Amino acid sequence: MGVTVDEGTLLAASRRGDLTAYDELVGAYQDRVYQLTYRVTGNPEDAWDAAQEAFVKAFRALKAFRGDAAFSTWLHRIAVNAALDIIRRRPPALDPLDAAAAVTTESVDRMVEQRELQRAIHRAIASLPPDQRVAVVLRDVQGFSYGEIAAVLQVPVGTVRSRLSRARDALRHALADLSPARAHSDEQSEWR
Repeated sequence: MGVTVDEGTLLAASRRGDLTAYDELVGAYQDRVYQLTYRVTGNPEDAWDAAQEAFVKAFRALKAFRGDAAFSTWLHRIAVNAALDIIRRRPPALDPLDAAAAVTTESVDRMVEQRELQRAIHRAIASLPPDQRVAVVLRDVQGFSYGEIAAVLQVPVGTVRSRLSRARDALRHALADLSPARAHSDEQSEWR
């Protein structure tokens, strides 16, 4: 994660109010925390707000951090809560690029097709209920283990598996039209 000094040393110094040490911790985790909050909120500005809020809350709560879980797990839990709070406060806004893409009838080139695919996937993930969205982001985007996700979300591993299963089923259904086999069968039916 890019921490140059032992994380434990940085945590101890941060608990004593050393802002330089805390800045190093923030630097080590800021990309992952931002990616997590972005995937949960679906909006870059909301993601920055949630990430910043998470780091501020974590700093204020450092003295209460007991170390029962890894610092990263604890920090990710705070970030998930901050992102979910923002979702509750602000309904997602329509992306003007998504609206313009919906008007477009044909792709000009492969790059446009890729962008549309990415948007479709992003919209499908954003349409999931928050508990499922967080589980998918932590597992499939961030690469967390089931145990780590359970610790972040403070739920049993079985609940994590259930949420992931429901989320993946919903994503399969939402993205079924993008399947190459489906597109090929649609083209075949147009020629009949």
